[in-house]
Amino acid sequence: MSARDVSRRTFLKSSGVGGLGLALAAQQAPAAVERRPPNLLFMHLDQWYWEEASAFGCAHVRTPNIDRLAAQGASFSLSYSANPVCCPARACWYTGRASSENGVIMNDQWPLAPAMPDLGQWFSARGYDAAYAGKWHVTGRPFTQSFRVLTPGSGVGEVTDGAVSRAAEGFLRARTAADRPFFLNVGFLQPHDCCYWVFEHSDGKTRTRLGPPPAELPPLPANHGHCEREPLLVRNRRSERGARAAWTAEHWRWYLWNYDRMVEMADAEVGRVLDALDDAGLAEETLVILTSDHGDGLGRHGLTSKMFLYDEAARVPFLVSCPGRVQAGLRDTRHLVSGLDVAPTLCDFAGVAGLPQARGLSLRPLLEGRAATPWREFLVAEAQRGGRMLRTPEYKYIAYQDDPVTQLFDLRADPGELVNLAEEAAHADRLRDLERRLAAWEGSLDRFPLKEPGPGAARADRRKRKG
Repeated sequence: MSARDVSRRTFLKSSGVGGLGLALAAQQAPAAVERRPPNLLFMHLDQWYWEEASAFGCAHVRTPNIDRLAAQGASFSLSYSANPVCCPARACWYTGRASSENGVIMNDQWPLAPAMPDLGQWFSARGYDAAYAGKWHVTGRPFTQSFRVLTPGSGVGEVTDGAVSRAAEGFLRARTAADRPFFLNVGFLQPHDCCYWVFEHSDGKTRTRLGPPPAELPPLPANHGHCEREPLLVRNRRSERGARAAWTAEHWRWYLWNYDRMVEMADAEVGRVLDALDDAGLAEETLVILTSDHGDGLGRHGLTSKMFLYDEAARVPFLVSCPGRVQAGLRDTRHLVSGLDVAPTLCDFAGVAGLPQARGLSLRPLLEGRAATPWREFLVAEAQRGGRMLRTPEYKYIAYQDDPVTQLFDLRADPGELVNLAEEAAHADRLRDLERRLAAWEGSLDRFPLKEPGPGAARADRRKRKG
């Protein structure tokens, strides 16, 4: 029998309510007491590819804890990072504002707008116990200014993710019924260690044979090749990793196998936090969100890492669970979801005012099975300062500032994004329509005045930044 059942039985006995007594108490009871605002648990992995979980159909990875969360709640298939690289994606989560508005347009050198509140500050001022464990990485905003910090940050997932999950576990197990609601943030690094694997194996030599024989390695992806007409920044991203040109098919497959193992490491730590939530009797009163800042190339288009707008980097998992509040087992393949939706969703469930000028949408109507009309017809992601992706349910448009090459993909016919339709006359009207929508979105932004960072700014920021 669970602790929750025991607690309920003890309450009924001690209060003298049972049978007829319960009926009489019900007659005399005042109007229903307003339900306590839920606790909020926001967990995020780093560099997690959107299909990389057994619950999503990946046959090469075992993720029982992520699968458990998906079964208990909802997951969104058309979920996108607001800017597929670490600092910008995270700044968008915590401010609800696009990169061009919050100032964090690339990693490390561009700080968050000083006057812009973040979710830690917002919830702390509204009665929540805001706590943080793990990777933060929002330039110019030490998380000590926004949260009660449980760990000093993290650097290598294989080394530090265990400490992060244990800090979160301790926080949850120490909660009492008298405590105010919490907003617990848990930032894991895995599978980001794949970056270090690439650095260590850039010469194409395999340094370990741990794992299955070559015949049992994951296969190369169907879109391992690349689109012929690409913007310069994407071509440069491939060429600057030129050592990878020497990788054999087997080496690419070893990379995929190692990435799978890093996801499984993250899954184990997610499980530790979920177990603590269950054991503490908090699961039914806690909204859980699990997502990622961005994905990874994983050999698609011959790329690794992030910072580009193909689905491999831009598309991310997004799971939400809260028993009794969120539909269980929902797999939403229709609604477009953005990293900008994190803040409005958390604020909506908590019953607090939203962050100022937040750009996203609350997912609450979708999660509760209510009509969510109108929903967005498209979403936009930014990348590398001048890069823009506009995604509709059927098409994707990609353009980079001052680059003559634009891209248009029919994602129903070409999910691997290999056939660029932008120069085909048959798609000229559609291209103009997407350009018009993007221009309208750009015009709606309240842009943050950016200044170019001086020499050494990135090094100085890394010295000052905690987490």
